Amino acid sequence: MNFPSREVEFDREGNIHQPQIVDAEMADFPAADITDLFVISHGWNNDIAEAKQLYEDFFASAARVLKKDQPPAFAPGKRRLAVLKVFWPSKRFTDEELIPGGGLASASPGEEDSAVLEQLERMKNDPERLGVLTVDPVRGKILDQAKALVPLLDGDPAARREFVFLLRSLLDPAHAHPDDGSDDFFAADPEDLFKSLSDPVGTIHTTADDTGGGLAGVDGGPAGLIGDFFDGVKGAARRLLNFGTYYEMKERAAATAWQVIRRMHQRRPDLRIHLIGHSFGGRLITAAAHALPDDTTIQSMTLLQAAYSHNGLAQKFDEKRDGFFRSLISRGRVTGPISITHTRNDKAVGVAYPLASKIARDPLASLAALGDANDPYGGMGRNGAQHTPEAAGRNVVLESVGQVIRFDARMVHNFNADACILDHNDVCKEPTAYLALAAAAST
Repeated sequence: MNFPSREVEFDREGNIHQPQIVDAEMADFPAADITDLFVISHGWNNDIAEAKQLYEDFFASAARVLKKDQPPAFAPGKRRLAVLKVFWPSKRFTDEELIPGGGLASASPGEEDSAVLEQLERMKNDPERLGVLTVDPVRGKILDQAKALVPLLDGDPAARREFVFLLRSLLDPAHAHPDDGSDDFFAADPEDLFKSLSDPVGTIHTTADDTGGGLAGVDGGPAGLIGDFFDGVKGAARRLLNFGTYYEMKERAAATAWQVIRRMHQRRPDLRIHLIGHSFGGRLITAAAHALPDDTTIQSMTLLQAAYSHNGLAQKFDEKRDGFFRSLISRGRVTGPISITHTRNDKAVGVAYPLASKIARDPLASLAALGDANDPYGGMGRNGAQHTPEAAGRNVVLESVGQVIRFDARMVHNFNADACILDHNDVCKEPTAYLALAAAAST
């Protein structure tokens, strides 16, 4: 089963690549007989081919689900769907980068220096478009200055301070927010940052009976932020660079696709629009919906292992402040359900959150809570939406195609996907495709 589809590519600044070609291709899209448009965004990827494979696999699963007459609302002759595929210049985190210490249990000073220097060199690549190698001369010069400081970091407070200032100069503080610790990243004294990040960072490694509260154990391996035993100043430097990379992807995912969604709505006000995002693409589609004008609404939104704060939709998550995207709910941007998959199997989604806990030096963020639902800085794909009244009582185990799911309009639904999502990228199975289709069918 082939779905009518189009592609739209965005550059680093959030502008449409080759807008004239895109306008021509979109002139008759979607066709008049299309009732539902699915807008989907990848997360961190190295190239377009990898993102295209994700889309191909996901909608192949969707086609198999529909052939089973699930959900019934999409039975032949009732509703017809089309797909808009979004491509944006994300950056892939390697296994070594997902482990803040690079997987080094112990290292000589020279090896520690090399690890930091290699990471700084990789950061020079700031793709203008997905998969297109781009090194901006100004960015390269700043990172070369940071590289020159690496041998001095252990014994020179001034070098550590300059290292932090150089890293901050690459980032836009306008996107900082308390829900993920990024406000502290920009405000804290550099020496405090180095001190808070100098100890190894652990994250939860759960047992089968884990319910999301507390540390069941810590072990090593390349799957995520575990086994980080690389401590000291150089370990802190690596973690600062990891957090900076996360922040850049968060910044880039902000409000990229909303212009195209707005055009689709203006062209076809009767069209049901459904958003699907994986990983940082979950942040991208959330930011897009958040940025839409008041007269444009989305019928459903499905977040597959979203890589942003589990307080992103929260109301007064710390009894004082709302999550960054709270107004998406309060202003009724999504008229149907918001569905969120989360699983303890996803280690990668926590790439920034144990770091955020340490950056903020939150007294609640003990090792026993790092990354889980009790951590103030846990991830959406690990825990689902927290401190969100609209999610209260809407926690369902996602198991199989055809399972009965009761969706409530304008509400948030957390889906425990331990049984069907085995790692961060394992989101293209039939149950996850069924979830997105069932949410759309409920509208």
